[in-house]
Amino acid sequence: MPSIRQELETTRTARWYRDASGTARAGAWADRERDYAALRAVLAEHASAAATATGRRHEQPPFQLPALLSLVAKQAHYAGAEPVYRRYRSKQHGAQILRWAGSDSPMRPCPAFLAEARITAFWPYREGMLEVSDAFDMTRAEWASAYLQALAAWAADDRTLAAYDPGGAPLCVAEDMAVIAGVHAPWATGPAAAAHADRLTALADEVVRGVLSDASMTPLGAFNTVRDEVRALLSPSPESLAEQVLRAVAELSDRMIHGSRMAPGQAKRLEGMLASLATLLTHQAKPHSEGESGGYLRQA
Repeated sequence: MPSIRQELETTRTARWYRDASGTARAGAWADRERDYAALRAVLAEHASAAATATGRRHEQPPFQLPALLSLVAKQAHYAGAEPVYRRYRSKQHGAQILRWAGSDSPMRPCPAFLAEARITAFWPYREGMLEVSDAFDMTRAEWASAYLQALAAWAADDRTLAAYDPGGAPLCVAEDMAVIAGVHAPWATGPAAAAHADRLTALADEVVRGVLSDASMTPLGAFNTVRDEVRALLSPSPESLAEQVLRAVAELSDRMIHGSRMAPGQAKRLEGMLASLATLLTHQAKPHSEGESGGYLRQA
């Protein structure tokens, strides 16, 4: 079964990003980066003027600018707005880089451009999270924690882009939360896993909004506002864990029967853990009265 990192590296957005930014499309990607840089300059200018006018320097409220793509084209010193518009229309007409929204999506050029700009701005934070998280044997709740803190760090560093209406997390986050929630895993519980992914995506938006509402908010502080719910969503029930153990034991037994061997130290460690588990299971399996149960728990 692929690891969480492997799954995150093969989402639709991850494949799009690798293809779009690869060396085979270096020239076309440079044009896109020019667009993104121009967008940042336009948004920074607006944010500075708005903060001066309103005095709201600790909060970054949602906002929109009329004719945004024309402003971007002007900032990038294009002869007109057409070079920007044509990159993000649904009809690509042989463009080297197909837009992230795809040709079948009704998404208009401006939202399509903003979607890509947010994704590419967040991508280095996502990549850094993958590198660090993959070095540890982490649970899904721990993956979510690392991911949401990386998202909060991006929002803190790129406040105007994160706030531009309809602000919030980049659209790739929904795909990533489906991976972290285990929607595609063999043991997934169908609608429940999908519902958890949807809720995690909503919590990601809450994390971004928390950062935008308070400039002093740290990535950890932003995550802590949703931490308990994330853990509740991703911590497997005892029944789910028991099913996973049963499958793993059955597979291990089958392999050992057919001649597979493990290192003596590993076998000894597993033997000790199974002995401890057997003791706990003996108590769990015994029918006992409420009084006896309380006595056992007090002894434990």
